[in-house]
Amino acid sequence: MTWFRRASLSGLLVLTGCYSFSGGGGLPNHIRTVFVRPVDNRSTKFGLSETLTAELLTASRQRLGLRLASEDEADAIIVATISRFADEAVSFDAVRGTGADVFQRRVTISVEVEIIDRLQDVPIWASRGLSGAGEYVPGTETEELGTDVAIENLVQKIVDGAQSQW
Repeated sequence: MTWFRRASLSGLLVLTGCYSFSGGGGLPNHIRTVFVRPVDNRSTKFGLSETLTAELLTASRQRLGLRLASEDEADAIIVATISRFADEAVSFDAVRGTGADVFQRRVTISVEVEIIDRLQDVPIWASRGLSGAGEYVPGTETEELGTDVAIENLVQKIVDGAQSQW
């Protein structure tokens, strides 16, 4: 290898080793801890608050890489309110005189969510009317399955929103 090629290769390695990308999404650098307030449930479905709160706690640690903290010590606070729960037939055949044969149902859960930077007292990310959906087949699957899928869908959208904020 010639002297020029070695010098060029060495220079290239040094430059690429020093390069880093710091633009784009993700939480601000000072956000390392989070407090998840118990989710407020304004829907007619009992038990959603506890399930969504637990899933947000898990996602905060595992997907966002944050440590859990008390509200007074956290860098960020996640506040969510369930505004709607619906379980509707999406695939069915009308049967004269008896109603319908339902082949597939969809659970939809809508929330309002805000992630607040507690240190700067500003929203990091917020969404009103965010919805998650999960489908199930009556008779072989339960509404609980549709609800679990809808909650997982919602949590993923919240994580995506937190990671994509600019």
